[in-house]
Amino acid sequence: MINNEKVAAIIAEYNPFHNGHAYHIKETKRLTNAKYIIILMSGNFVQRGEPSIIDKYRRAASALLSGADAVFELPVTVSTGSAEIFADGSVALAEKLGIIDYLSFGAENDNITDLIECSKLLIQKNHNKDIAKIMSSGTAFPESRDIYLRKNGYVKEADLLKTSNNILAISYLNKLNLLNSNIVPIAIKRAEVLHDSEIIDDKNLTIASAKAIRKDLHDSLTKNSLKYMPDSTITRLNPNGFYIKNNDFSDILFYKLGEIIYKNNKKDAIRILSNYSDVTTDLACRIYNLFGKSSSYDEFAASLWSKNYTYARIDRVLFHIIGGITRELIENNRAYGFCPYIRPLAIKNESIDILNSIGKLSKANDDIKLIARIGDAKKLENKAAIETFRITSFMTALYNQISFNKYNLKCHDEVSESFILRQKF
Repeated sequence: MINNEKVAAIIAEYNPFHNGHAYHIKETKRLTNAKYIIILMSGNFVQRGEPSIIDKYRRAASALLSGADAVFELPVTVSTGSAEIFADGSVALAEKLGIIDYLSFGAENDNITDLIECSKLLIQKNHNKDIAKIMSSGTAFPESRDIYLRKNGYVKEADLLKTSNNILAISYLNKLNLLNSNIVPIAIKRAEVLHDSEIIDDKNLTIASAKAIRKDLHDSLTKNSLKYMPDSTITRLNPNGFYIKNNDFSDILFYKLGEIIYKNNKKDAIRILSNYSDVTTDLACRIYNLFGKSSSYDEFAASLWSKNYTYARIDRVLFHIIGGITRELIENNRAYGFCPYIRPLAIKNESIDILNSIGKLSKANDDIKLIARIGDAKKLENKAAIETFRITSFMTALYNQISFNKYNLKCHDEVSESFILRQKF
């Protein structure tokens, strides 16, 4: 709460920001009567293991133009983490801000009671050992969990966990429960389409999924997806019509892997690869044995696939290697809720009370570091926070360089330009 006014937070990727996201902001305001809407948003790399189709500052500006008041960045260590790490880091950041009354999220099922009951089941009973036994046969975690739940009579819970937004929603609830948080969860039903639906030529529809929009922007010459995005996004699309993708990171991925594989013996190379977040020894061996047999990122990622790993996990792993995100760094960040600092990306001038309130809290609490200017990074004291900020900054610079070199698209430079994008409306 700020000056007795309610504050709602939304965890998002906005990849890209579309009409469904604008609807979510509007519904959040209606249901909570909150004066301020704060977005906790992935930066230039997202949870499914890929670069965002539009850079973080353009996406933040789109959100502000569609009703949000401020946007805070999730570190790349969180935004490219597993569903658990993404959810834990996002909710911990909402709690750390100290002003959030409501946490609003989209879900395929908006019955908050059903979602809470499913969360309680997952928290109160340790299912992991039994699920791990199923995984040992070579089945990926999501499918193994589904098999386990149905076998033990938890059909309703298994059905809830079949869709991506429900999975994240339940993960948010898990973290709120574990933190004993006073933040009130609000589930808003996804409007009109499911997450992975394709673009449909229907004049009556105004909302399409982010995945379908991305596919259309990458593949279609006609760009049928434009009708599903607000003007605030359309005006920020690349004029030449092409967008950054995983294959653009082929050279740096192969360079990073070559440094490890060609400069070490097999045993040491596999050990080094296994130190990266989400990399098992088995996957490290596959990376070692298959390296040098592919000509592009996508081809190499496809060669690594097996029943044990989803495509999204493989992509996350490869970006962890590119960014230097190690298992040790993730574990060290666990003590700070995976978000060891608060980093505003954009804010409306008329909503500056948000930043002022968080600033006061930061000054009163040494554990809360507000990085409102690039020079504020000097305030970071623990090794995990310093390394997280450094890697996030490196990945931002890498994204910007590739966007400019390959697509002639200049991104906001947070080193030489303003560290926070301020907008007056």
